[in-house]
Amino acid sequence: MTALPTIATMVGANRVIRGIAITNPFGDPERSPTGELALRRAIVERALTMLETEVEPGTVWDGAE
Repeated sequence: MTALPTIATMVGANRVIRGIAITNPFGDPERSPTGELALRRAIVERALTMLETEVEPGTVWDGAE
């Protein structure tokens, strides 16, 4: 999980999850506490799905959709 996916792929990361923003890669402080919790959960679920999926090296996914 990174706010800078280009650098992660340049150093050879096989799987990269793009963070929400550089200042807040794991969340969005503008959301309500309930919305923030849902966003963080979605990011973790997305990461777990990526770990279970066969991908090409250097694949970049968005943190939450």
